[in-house]
Formats: sequence, structure tokens, C-alpha cells
Amino acid sequence: MFVTGDKSVASIFDGQFAASSAIRLIPMHLKAAFSDAVEIQADIEVHEQDIQELVDLAKKNSLVLDEKSIKRNFTLVKKFYFEDSALKRTINEWAISFTVKKPRGKQNIKLDRPDQKVNDIDFWLIAINHLSTKIERVSYFPTFLVDMPARIYLEEYEGETAINRHYRFAFQDILDSSQAGIDIGKHVCDRIREFKAKQNNQNWLSMLFGSPSKGLIDSVFQKISSTITREVLGSWQRIFQRSISANSITVDWGIDSQKNDVPYATFQVSDGESRFSINERSLGFRWFFSFLLFTAFKNTSDRKTIFIFDEPAANLHAKAQAELLKSFSRIASNGNRIIYSTHSHHMINPQWLGSAYIVENSALDYDKPDNFGLDTKPTTISAIPYRRFVSDFPSRSSYFQPVIERLEYVPPELIGAGPYLIVEGISDYYALELARKVLKKQINFSIMPGVGSGASDPVISQLMGQAQKFFILLDDDKEGIKAAKRYKDEWYLTGERVATIASVDASFSNMALEKLLTSIDLEIIKNELGIASKPTKKQIGWYLAEACGTPSPDTKKLSPETLSKLELILDYMQTTFDAQPPFY
Repeated sequence: MFVTGDKSVASIFDGQFAASSAIRLIPMHLKAAFSDAVEIQADIEVHEQDIQELVDLAKKNSLVLDEKSIKRNFTLVKKFYFEDSALKRTINEWAISFTVKKPRGKQNIKLDRPDQKVNDIDFWLIAINHLSTKIERVSYFPTFLVDMPARIYLEEYEGETAINRHYRFAFQDILDSSQAGIDIGKHVCDRIREFKAKQNNQNWLSMLFGSPSKGLIDSVFQKISSTITREVLGSWQRIFQRSISANSITVDWGIDSQKNDVPYATFQVSDGESRFSINERSLGFRWFFSFLLFTAFKNTSDRKTIFIFDEPAANLHAKAQAELLKSFSRIASNGNRIIYSTHSHHMINPQWLGSAYIVENSALDYDKPDNFGLDTKPTTISAIPYRRFVSDFPSRSSYFQPVIERLEYVPPELIGAGPYLIVEGISDYYALELARKVLKKQINFSIMPGVGSGASDPVISQLMGQAQKFFILLDDDKEGIKAAKRYKDEWYLTGERVATIASVDASFSNMALEKLLTSIDLEIIKNELGIASKPTKKQIGWYLAEACGTPSPDTKKLSPETLSKLELILDYMQTTFDAQPPFY
């Protein structure tokens, strides 16, 4: 609902849709009679290239622009004014001014509002219009787009829905991407209207379908069909790295005599043998089709785009969510960005947590068992950086539970061949895995996280039953020493199968594996998580998990001393497995 160059987005929040859409901005407890303004504000950064363009623009208008007078950062505010909960007007306020003078003049003239003319030129407005084309276009992808209408009407009509407008403007985006100079209004709607007026009889429609005008209109839709087939199906294969059964998309057209002869279009998908209406396909297919349709052509624009997705995982199964997440990396390229909301751990990439936010409504307490009841507290929404939220509210884990599920999930390691190194817990697993990645070590064993020093009996039973090589490495604290003895006694294991970290190096005596972290490591973790106090055991685990989730973590993730200790453990285990006899 901000300033945007995306017509399909603006159509939701402007014109006949504005009043009903803007009502959602009013605080719920004030909806009865709200007479005030709602503001949306953004901070705008001006680059040197932008300033040079403004200088050139002033020169073209016979003015000299003072570069130093231009703020490099300013605010842009969109205001919605209501009276008795009815939207009356909207305005954009640009908090920026320009100082100019005539080429041979000495007097500086400050321009800080429109209608302030110099040489009969409103340069402030000219400059603002230029800057508005430089701001990223906001492209909102609402979830209702999956409910594709059977007919998409190609011009505005009474009672037109927001979804029809979205798809109507999408057709023009498709044609614009072909750079053929084709316009839906001029080359389709106007041709039909002109033919109808020229014939001026009741049989004009049947005459149209037998006239040369039909061929001209058909060529427009052939262009749309071939462009969609190439871009959408091509994007589908690039994203999912495989072909799909559909080999072409056809866009047909018709005229609805029940809607005052408004032209419409329909989508058909073909597998080479049969044709199906896309709105009859599965929910997942429709979601990805509309997703690719609306992103493929906006992504070809020279203007940068911020794509906004509201709960994109809502209609997709787990594998489709994972594939969608991969596609985001491809879309967010060449300066484009993506903002999306999710409750699904399948839609969380640990590498992106640095730019993630926890969005909460402080009027609700999701940790209470009765939080779904009615509440009269005013809505108060906050977007808090993920790291700060975890640092300030570590006990309120329900807010970032999907992140925890994503970081703490480890695929079963019993599939495939061993040997297996079993460690006490998830933090030990991530510490050793992180060291292996940072040091780029090649090992021939898999590391498995346990759930405590004394809880590995089921894993031992299964591995022994499969005659797999394994080793249980425990902390050299009281519980670890006790558990090592019990495993040896109850499972008849030797020191070749179970030991504490003291067996790796005598300096590790009486220590837990996590105690191998130095004060330097704790400082690294504090800085990375943005916390002031010493990190807790849970926070250390989150840091290790997040760092390990990075495909190629750098050496700064852990101190050299700690990396050396962890490498010592990995080397010790490699030697142990090489010498370990198998179970027979």
C-alpha cells in the first residue's frame, strides 16, 4: 500500500478498490468512527548517480542545481485521511528540497514544494517524478491469485474484482516484455469496439469472427501464448531442474455479450495430446503457474523490484516449499529483493536469518493456552530483528519455533553406509560439523547427534544389528564417564567403541565438548547474536546450527584454538575408525 510502479498492485489500493482496502488500515478498536490519518513511511537513500541525473535534468530545463543541497537520505510518507471511517483522500509527502539558480543568476532559490516555479518550470515536481521512477517497484503477490478466474476480462467493467485486475494488467506486462509495442487496449479492445460501431447491427459478433480483424486480434494472443510458454514453462524447468508434462500454454479470447460485450481471455495448458483449463488444474500447479506468471515478466524490467509474498507456503506440500525457497534465490538477483512471511520451517534458510524479523502483536500472548480467545487490547504490531528477539526474549520460543525446527532438524543418518560417530547432543554435532566444513576436511564417517549422555541405547542396538562400525564419544564430565562405563558393561563394548573426549587428549579431562569453546568464541557468538551478556548453552547451540547451515562457512566462525581442538577430535576418530574391527 506504499508508493509503487506496479499497476496490478496499485489497482488493489487505488480507484474503486481503495476505499474498501484502506479500511483495513484502521485499528480494529477504532473502526466505528475513525477520523484521523494513517501514515506509511519509508527512508529513501539517494545515490550519486541519482544526483548526477538530477543535475543533468536541471540543465535540460535551463537551471543550475546545487548538488550539496540535496539530502542523501530523506523520508517519503503516504498518508490516508479518514472521516468517520471513510477514506477521503491520500497524499504522498516527499521530505526533500532542491536549491537551483538560473545559469547566469546569483540568487539561490530553494524549492521544497510543488507549484514553486522558476522560468515557468515546476522543477521540484519534475525532480520528484524522476526520483519516483528510481524507487524499487513493489510487487505484491496475494494468495488469492491461485483462484484464477475462468475468464479474465480485458477492460474494466462494473463490479470488476481485484483478481481480474491483477490478471488484466499481467497481460500487458507480458506484451511489454516482448518489446513489440503491443497494447491490449489499443490492439484488442479498441479494434473490437471499432468493428462493432462500424457494423452497427445485431450480427456484428458473428461477422467479427469471419473478418480480417479477427486475424489481427489472434496475432496478439499468439504473441501472448508463445511468450508465456517460453518464459513460464522455461522458468519452471530452471527452478525445478526438470521438465514438466505441460509443453505449451495457449491464451484464447472471446466476447461476453452478458457483460456489455467486454472481451475476455482464457488460459489453456496442453501436454501435446489434450488441452485443459488452468483453473481446473491442481492447487499446487495453479499456485506455481500464477507465481511464475507474475514474477517472470516483472523480473525482466530494468527497474528493480521488491517482491512481497504473503504466506507462500500455505498451499504447498513440503517438497514444493523447499523448491520454492530455492527459486527465491534466483528471483532475488540483479538488485531485486524478496520479502515473505511464513510459519513453515521448510521456508526458512539459515543463511537469511541475519535479515529475518519476528513479527508479533503484543496485544496477544501466544504462549498462553487461551490465546485464541477474544481480546480487547489494542493491536500493536512490532517487527523485531530475529537475533535481537532471541537475545531479549529467549524464553518466548513459540514466536520463532519454525526457526528452531529448521535449525535442529537433522535427516536420519542411518540411511547409507557408516561408520558413525555418536556424540552427546545437537550442539556437539554442529560444532564438529562446522569445524569439518570450515577446515574442508574429508572424513569417511558420519556424525550423529544423540539426545544426552545416557540415551544412545536404541541407536547402539540398531547399529549393532546392522553390523555397522560406530563410536560413542561422550563428555569427560561426571555423567559422561558414568554413561561410558554403563555402555561398556551392558553392551559389552570396548574402548574401540565408546570413550570420553579425554581419550582424544589429556587436556580435555573433566571437560564437556562445548567447553572447548574459548572466550574468543563466546565473544564471536555475542557479536553475531547481538547480545550483551555471556551466551547461554541454548544460544551457543543456535549459533553453531546457523553457522553450520551456511554452505561454505569462513574461518572466522570459530577461533583458531577451538578449530584446532575440534580438528584433533576429527583426526582421532578417523584413525580410530580405520583401525576398528567390524562386528561379525
